[in-house]
Amino acid sequence: MPETRVYCPHCGARQERGPPDLGDAWSSAPSGFAQLGYLLLIGTGALIALAAMAYGLWALLSEGEVLDRAMSLALTAIGLSLLLGSVRAFRPGRWRLPALAPEWVWLGSLLLVWFIGILAGSLLPGTVPWVYPVLIVVGAGLASLLFLRATLHGLETPAGRSPLSGKFPPRHVVLLSVSLSASVSSLLSLIVEGVVLAGTVIVMLVATRLLGDQLTLELIERAAQDPQALQSLEQAFASSPVALAGLACLVVLVVPIIEETFKGLPLLLFARSGARVTERMAILLGVAGGIGFAFIENVGYLSTLADNWWLVFWFRAAAAIMHGAASGFTGRAWYRGPLRGEWGRMALDLVRSWGIHGFWNALALLVGWFAYREVMEGVLFCVAVGLVPLAILFTVMARWGIWVSKE
Repeated sequence: MPETRVYCPHCGARQERGPPDLGDAWSSAPSGFAQLGYLLLIGTGALIALAAMAYGLWALLSEGEVLDRAMSLALTAIGLSLLLGSVRAFRPGRWRLPALAPEWVWLGSLLLVWFIGILAGSLLPGTVPWVYPVLIVVGAGLASLLFLRATLHGLETPAGRSPLSGKFPPRHVVLLSVSLSASVSSLLSLIVEGVVLAGTVIVMLVATRLLGDQLTLELIERAAQDPQALQSLEQAFASSPVALAGLACLVVLVVPIIEETFKGLPLLLFARSGARVTERMAILLGVAGGIGFAFIENVGYLSTLADNWWLVFWFRAAAAIMHGAASGFTGRAWYRGPLRGEWGRMALDLVRSWGIHGFWNALALLVGWFAYREVMEGVLFCVAVGLVPLAILFTVMARWGIWVSKE
């Protein structure tokens, strides 16, 4: 008897046969505008990939900074992912993206990458500046995939709750969420954060004038006139309560709200395209958005790469998991609010998301403080006792299906 093939009515993805009630599948064909959107994403992905390759070639020939090379690799990966996922969504195809391996594979790969870095530092010390940035980005990506796989397990068979009766969206949709968040959400967040930073500096200027803090006032004014003087702001953070309060407010309160808000954009785009979005699907796409956002953020932090690379490695791997955990609540929030009209529950989920992100940023700010003071014991304590255990806890809770409501 010939095999009966089932295809996604939204984008033509081949699916495995499942129960009649496909609660987490796409339920309607895309409109012409949705198809046009996929074409635009195909072109955008190709443009990003080509520009990133040219950027990488320039960085290689001109012996650019480590950050230039790392950013070119990251943007190439994002562009190709956006291109691949969009082509897969636009054309009804016969091919499928590979399934995610079990959690132990990603955990073992993460430990292997860390061991390679240790080995490279011992045997090939001259290649360390080239090797470590790549290992840090790869390690953070593996941590993200570990968390994504744990999330899938928790959403399929959550502890103490009903198992998934339908299906998740096709894998290329998850890939699209990752790449959209890494490109569009990251860019929009960066723009808004830049505007907010400018406003914060203005408020700090007013406060320093009122308080008569001449040292901080001079440092801020110099930084506004000369970007190279930004390094001098470290002196202000170390000596001025006004500067420290402004930085803490920005990092702990404002940045989490901005970033978690924009992480939900891929979910809203898919909802507008006519797909039937369910709670578990929204959680999954939210986590995927967090993973994409964390990927590009991890590359940006390579400009501050220190000698203790192994601390940066675990710090960024743990941060990637945090982004996924926080954005899982963001995905559920956008599902409950705009799609279900449950605005009170949406607000509660957003507070959870902002709280996770804000608390994490507070610990990261403490790490930066210890690093500035060159107190490596404090940095090690915060990372090993605070951030990494939190990441492990988030992963275990995701595997338990902490986001799934009791039915």
